[in-house]
Amino acid sequence: MPQSRQSPFFVFVSFCFITAVFYFGEEFLFPLTLSILLAFLLAPVVARLEMWHLGRIASVSIVALAAFSLICLAFYVVAAQLIDLVAALPGYRDNLRSKVIEPLERFSSVFTAIGKEMQSPPPPTPPGGPVPVEVVSNNFSVLGVAQGLAGSLLSPLGTAAIVLVYIIFFLFDWTSLRDRFIHLVGRGRLNVTTQAMDDAASRVSRYLGAQLIVNVSYGIPIGVGLFFIGIPNAPLWGLLTILLRFIPYIGPWIASAMPIALSIAISPSWTPPVLTIGLFVAMELLSNNVIEPWLYGASTGLSPSAIIVSATFWTWLWGAGGLLLATPLTVCFAVLGKHVPTLAFLDILLGEKPPIAKENRFYQRLLAGDDAELGELISDYMDRGATLELFDEIILPALHLADHDLRNGTLEPEDHKEIFRHLYEALGDIEGFPVADDTEMRGIAIIPARTQSDAMAGAMLAVLLRARGVACTWFSAQTFLSAIQARLAENPGMSVCVSALTSSAAQRAGMIIKRLGSTASGNHLLGFWQGDRATAVERVGQDGIEVVTTLADAIRFITATAPVQPAAEANNPPS
Repeated sequence: MPQSRQSPFFVFVSFCFITAVFYFGEEFLFPLTLSILLAFLLAPVVARLEMWHLGRIASVSIVALAAFSLICLAFYVVAAQLIDLVAALPGYRDNLRSKVIEPLERFSSVFTAIGKEMQSPPPPTPPGGPVPVEVVSNNFSVLGVAQGLAGSLLSPLGTAAIVLVYIIFFLFDWTSLRDRFIHLVGRGRLNVTTQAMDDAASRVSRYLGAQLIVNVSYGIPIGVGLFFIGIPNAPLWGLLTILLRFIPYIGPWIASAMPIALSIAISPSWTPPVLTIGLFVAMELLSNNVIEPWLYGASTGLSPSAIIVSATFWTWLWGAGGLLLATPLTVCFAVLGKHVPTLAFLDILLGEKPPIAKENRFYQRLLAGDDAELGELISDYMDRGATLELFDEIILPALHLADHDLRNGTLEPEDHKEIFRHLYEALGDIEGFPVADDTEMRGIAIIPARTQSDAMAGAMLAVLLRARGVACTWFSAQTFLSAIQARLAENPGMSVCVSALTSSAAQRAGMIIKRLGSTASGNHLLGFWQGDRATAVERVGQDGIEVVTTLADAIRFITATAPVQPAAEANNPPS
């Protein structure tokens, strides 16, 4: 039964059912949802006032009164400015006609003439035939227009009144509502439910608060700038900009379109329109590249594609109101996916965290042979000077995955070789790659335990050591152990590092160190990359061998014991 409940069919049916509930219950659910989200935003303010010993009733009353006053002030400013604008519009008629309407009429007449020429003439009407008659209704009623305007205004005002009442009661009873919800949903999962509620409340309130700050920091300079440019009713456009930017994507366009159109209508020259457009472009660049990244950060936890898709989905469900609430609602669903195992797919689809680990993604790109994306991934780390993290956290785990698939038979040997070809090409931009056998023995000898993967790990260690001024000699997987032993015999006193990726390779590494022990009298190091140190020590079964499991640990040990080569050699490592 549990499996059937989590089956794709069950998830699909549940999604369709919930969508239908939201769609047909819009009149009830929209104000309720808006009230809950605004309560999330105002609840921290109420809690802060309560900390100042004002009490719940006084705190909620102050917050509600302040919010209501701001809304009334906004409506008053908008109404007063609109009345002033409507009264002034007739004075702009001639300028608007000469700059906009007449050019449009000329273009329209040209296209109309072309269209008439392309159409075939209608058949002639026979003499005495019937003449088509069209009845046009001209029942213009002032009362009807007034009723339509009243209806269009009363509907949002009624919704606003309902939302205000909801918010006041929610804030008064916030603690009780939270406890009731936890008791209802969190039976046996109290910790998970509490974490989910705290996470959702934190994300939504942080997002809405940051959005308000961004909009205010955007709208006030717009209003001031339009005032100095000479655009009438500048406070109206600044306030509308603040309000409209709460609507994702289309809000900023609407906010900028109206003052730009007005600047064209009022001015005989094109200077005010150009300045108005430049003002909005400058504020958009400043907001998008400075203010929003600084304030938002990871405030929503949603991927960009999830935000776009959610905006489309909620607009389809609830129109402009759905577009306004799209991001906060999607944040709540992403939080559910993060904390409820059955809904984990929501966190994968909506969350900003990559759906697969970076090392898995790198391995998948190796399998696909995507040299372009591999190059981008590597360049990202190189630009940040994070070569060590790239090797330790991305490439070595990817090599583990490739060797695991090869041993299990899910990866063919030819495909395994192809992976290494792509890897060598991707690493070609890193100084020191490709690493080749040295003709001259120097410093510490890096020897692969068995496979090409062991050799690749050793090559990464060699590149890192040489970049730090430590001399080293790297051997490929094709070099015979007898040849290495002969080379070490010619250069007594060298240290040895054997590179191993798997447990079987670690066991062979112990044999190699034992065989080379008398020849190489320096330090003996086993690099059991990404493995368990205790397992490696047990496999080796020898004393006096230092075991490290990361390239970072190997570098710390080697640089503490190995001499640093001259600067000229460090800057020009052998290839």
